[in-house]
Amino acid sequence: MTFSATEAAFEGFRVVRRKPVLVLLWAAVYLAMFLVMFGVGSGSFARIMTLAQAVEQSAEPSLEDVRQLAMAYVGLSWLAPVGLVVAAVLSAAVARAVLRPAEDAWGYLRLGKDELRVMAVSVVISVMLGLASAIGFVVIGTIAHLGGASGQAVMFLIALLLGLGLVALLIWAAVRLSLAVPMTLDRGRIVILESFKATRGHFWPLLGMSVIVFIMTMVVSLLGSIVAMPITLMTGGLERLAVLDGVPAMAMLGQAWPAILGWSVVNAVLSALQLAVLYAPFSAAWQGLRDG
Repeated sequence: MTFSATEAAFEGFRVVRRKPVLVLLWAAVYLAMFLVMFGVGSGSFARIMTLAQAVEQSAEPSLEDVRQLAMAYVGLSWLAPVGLVVAAVLSAAVARAVLRPAEDAWGYLRLGKDELRVMAVSVVISVMLGLASAIGFVVIGTIAHLGGASGQAVMFLIALLLGLGLVALLIWAAVRLSLAVPMTLDRGRIVILESFKATRGHFWPLLGMSVIVFIMTMVVSLLGSIVAMPITLMTGGLERLAVLDGVPAMAMLGQAWPAILGWSVVNAVLSALQLAVLYAPFSAAWQGLRDG
């Protein structure tokens, strides 16, 4: 089994080129999520913008300033379940566009067992990598702290080497697990550890593909920012919310709706493009390994 890393890396552009309407349909999902997000949590976003500006403008932000900003973000924790569902629906749609191109009704968007399985796989992998990184960095931080307390420079060197090793380990694990979502959709059952078997002997091509995909995603983001700049200048951008902190929600939406709508539309389209560029290559890689 083999695949072309460079060919797979550009699969997102091929998906969009074959069916440009997909960008609009996927952007509509993002737009709906953004509008609900601002409609329900406009006060929280205004508070976040106010606190963020205060931290940025302060030469030495206090621990209390940072704590208040963190608590403001905690107030948006209700968005997590919504984000998980939307991410599962859209990532499954991208995988379906590559692996089952004939099932193109509604822009490959579905809400069923496939999406539930994709969501479960995504959550499990995120928790696995999150716990591994948290435990690893706590251990490394403890070693560095002991080095500082004892004045032993070698402890800092050990912490540095362990930190580099942990980053390398996380990258290796992420690459080896990168085919779990397309494999889950393709096989119609939850697949996690089988991704390790599928990627055996293909780590370096997959890593190279991932680097190319990351660079292209950054390019799309940069181009999107340039296109969005005139809209931001005309509407004031989300920074406009900072001056409305404390204003009743309906009044805030009445005054800031051009900025919210402009930001939402631009970022919905940009997110849809990035979705295809970022996720389609891994489905193409699995397709190549499966059929090769």
